[in-house]
Amino acid sequence: MPSSEKIAIAAHLHVLLRRKTGRVTDTEWMASNQEYAAEITRFAREKAAEDGHPDLAAWADKLEEIMATPDAKQRVPLVRMVSDAVKDRGLPVVSSAPVPDRQSAQSVNTEEEVYPESGFIESTFGAIFGEGDPNHPKKPRDPNAPRYVKGLR
Repeated sequence: MPSSEKIAIAAHLHVLLRRKTGRVTDTEWMASNQEYAAEITRFAREKAAEDGHPDLAAWADKLEEIMATPDAKQRVPLVRMVSDAVKDRGLPVVSSAPVPDRQSAQSVNTEEEVYPESGFIESTFGAIFGEGDPNHPKKPRDPNAPRYVKGLR
């Protein structure tokens, strides 16, 4: 059974136990731990017999039944199956190194285009509008000027 069904049954039993007996349980642990689920099932049946709550016994039976069924086999991604098969055969795994982008790597002259105070590369966006023209040099930034709106960070 899918774990979602186990959790749904455990959650329903949790709500019934909380309302009828005041017992608080851990739903996720109940759906994943066989021993805890067996103990909660035993407790629910005991309280159902003592206080006359047949719905507690019915949901305890459902929990016991679903916990007795084995979990479905976990699906393995295809990439992992193939890589495991290659490893099992002992074949060398060919890994191609990423090819650097020569054009963008050559376009950055770090000594001229990096702001010394921040270390970020200067934007070339303004060049589209004529702001990055060498005939109009950029003014140096005043170190005492506020860096943010109204000086707030």
